[in-house]
Amino acid sequence: MKNITFCDQYGQLGGGQQVLLELVKAALENRFTVQVLIPEGPCADKLETLGVEVRRISNCALTQGKKSVLDVMRFAMYNLSVFFNNFSVLRSADLIYVNGNRLLPVAFFAQRILGKEAACHIHLNHGKLEKKLFRIFLRQRRTSAIVVPSAFIQRELVHFDTAFDSPKVRIVENGLDARFTSTAFEDRFSSRPLRHVGIVGRVSPEKGQDVLPALARRFPDMDFHVMGDAAFSSADFYATLRRDSPANVHFHGWVEDLPQKVREIGLQICLVPSRCPESTPGHSFEAAPLVPMQMAALSCLVMVRRLGALEDIAKSLQLISFDSDEELIPMIESLRVQPAGEPLALCENSHKLAVSRYSHNSFHENLKGLLRALIPV
Repeated sequence: MKNITFCDQYGQLGGGQQVLLELVKAALENRFTVQVLIPEGPCADKLETLGVEVRRISNCALTQGKKSVLDVMRFAMYNLSVFFNNFSVLRSADLIYVNGNRLLPVAFFAQRILGKEAACHIHLNHGKLEKKLFRIFLRQRRTSAIVVPSAFIQRELVHFDTAFDSPKVRIVENGLDARFTSTAFEDRFSSRPLRHVGIVGRVSPEKGQDVLPALARRFPDMDFHVMGDAAFSSADFYATLRRDSPANVHFHGWVEDLPQKVREIGLQICLVPSRCPESTPGHSFEAAPLVPMQMAALSCLVMVRRLGALEDIAKSLQLISFDSDEELIPMIESLRVQPAGEPLALCENSHKLAVSRYSHNSFHENLKGLLRALIPV
């Protein structure tokens, strides 16, 4: 029986960790033995419920934004520690599968010292330093694949270096998990005024939740919802957002059951106002966003900024899109005076596209096929 060791840098349940859960399920259905190296957190707990061996590792705490020399040293020592503390697990693996980038040196060590095959799954549009690291990894003889979640990321990598125009770079588009793929369409607009607007996901500067205070002040008769927490991001940003928000901005924290929370709130509009981080102007971290397809599947009217892979998914699901924060107030004002049938028709169309183009079954089969290709039985 073939053996995969997955390595993940975060124990929280971000988009990358949702993909990890699907990868592990696909590996189990392929009848592979699975071990996972991952920090403590809800993702680690969920993995254990699947019956796989989970070895909890420490977090790699690095500076947000531009990294210092101390960060580089900490990064190197962290990976050496993970490698040697889990030497026996890595030695038993037929494939080391790194989900993210901070544990990529563990795969390097396993390739060079243990002669292991390795793959890496990218979830962000990383900066130049990380892309140089990916390029080194791509050129290793025992690198099976670099898996990217969207054509946008593939384009960004090839733009950086044509070496990434390689059969080793495989696209597996993100898709819906089982919570969303079977949801029936719900009418969120007939016989009710436009009132509930929300943002779903990790609270951080690049996710753009700071658009909400101004919207809440402009529309005091509406309710604005933040569904997510700072997790492995900026606690200071989260605290400032809460301090600056009026009473009609509601903070729900991390949401375990998103479909249930959406129904409980009566959410009608989901904003995805992601922006480029100040530390890397012009650089988009939106690589293959899950939230737009999830919220379209939940029958919400989804409005996304034209940024990174969000542009692609807006076209795919025929979503409303915008460029600047200043566009949001007139867009909401327009929606408030429209007949209910107009936003309802948009939602129904996006819902049908989401559940057909990004179905869980298709996503799951694509992951199973990927793993079978990387570890032939």
